[in-house]
Amino acid sequence: MNNRFENGKIVVAIRAARAAIGWNQQEFADRMGVAKSTVARIETLEIAAKGDFVLRALRTFREAGVEVDISAAQGLPLLISDLTVNHAIKSLADDGNRRSDRRVGIASLLPKEKD
Repeated sequence: MNNRFENGKIVVAIRAARAAIGWNQQEFADRMGVAKSTVARIETLEIAAKGDFVLRALRTFREAGVEVDISAAQGLPLLISDLTVNHAIKSLADDGNRRSDRRVGIASLLPKEKD
């Protein structure tokens, strides 16, 4: 495969994993110890992610409950832990995480947790 495809696959992996965890670019950059502009430039293919960045990103995602297999022969498998899914659901249900004009009581629309 060509470099453009490989770089694109890495970008898709980063963006998908960030979304699954619920991190914006700044939160991810903070965890990676880089500037937000670095993450933005990588995610828009302005620069290629270096090997050490990719390895740190994969480790960071794994520690947050998302396993990304960028070496898969086809596609881009992501395995998201139940803990991470539950955390995302709780975060989405928290109206405090929404703009004031978007607080609509989402929690009431989600299924109740079983004891």
